[in-house]
Amino acid sequence: MSLFVDLTTHAIDEGYIDAAKRRAAAAASGEPAPTTNLRLGGATAVMVVLVLALAGALFATSAIATHRGAAAAKRDRRQLVQQIDQRTAESDQLQRQLDSLRAQVAAARDAALSASDRGSALQAQIAQLETVGGGQAVEGSGVEVTLDNAKDTSNPDSASLGIIYDRDIQAVVDALFASGAEAIAVNGQRLTTRTAIREAGDAILVDYRPLAPPYRIDAIGPPDLRDVFLKTQTGTLYENWRQVYGLGFSVDSRARLTLPSAADQVVHYAHPLESP
Repeated sequence: MSLFVDLTTHAIDEGYIDAAKRRAAAAASGEPAPTTNLRLGGATAVMVVLVLALAGALFATSAIATHRGAAAAKRDRRQLVQQIDQRTAESDQLQRQLDSLRAQVAAARDAALSASDRGSALQAQIAQLETVGGGQAVEGSGVEVTLDNAKDTSNPDSASLGIIYDRDIQAVVDALFASGAEAIAVNGQRLTTRTAIREAGDAILVDYRPLAPPYRIDAIGPPDLRDVFLKTQTGTLYENWRQVYGLGFSVDSRARLTLPSAADQVVHYAHPLESP
């Protein structure tokens, strides 16, 4: 490091500086100019050339390594995106197969139950429970609540208040149910009594499915669901945050909403019916 300091501090070799001083002194006294030994200066010049060549080689190697690293990172990212798209397509295909098989099972069950009066009564009870538990798709009027991050989160003092977290979706869902909602879906994911809404890194998961903002919460319920929800503590709080921090928050009535059935319905235990 000291060699670089010397090179930048003394741009002209000291041997040349001394020789110039001796020539000036000889000219002032009228004596012949002394001969100059440039061997030291020549050795220093060779060292400078070697140092500069070495520095150039290091810079070139670093540039090549950086370029290769960036290219490798870009290639890895492209492959990762391709894998995600492929896995997503496979998951969607499996989900369609699951929905088809579920519909076949439901049709076979309904056909078997409708053969007797007791079975018909049980069929009606199952349909009611599936509506509440998310086992079947439902339609009706309700509200659409939209949550989104604030447009400007540059202020470190209020940035966290302008970001939607899992607890925000949980609070809105709880307030909607308390306001009379009968069925709710978040970004198309139907909620059940066993649904988990949580965070994993920067992503919000609903039943282990990652969601991206804006978050749309569809709720089917009574005609006054919107007014009742906005009067709750949660509705009032998020309306204030919308005005103060720019948080994305809107509540709109919808004359017709269609909520899908829940993705996974696992039967943990069951027992056969007694013979009629």
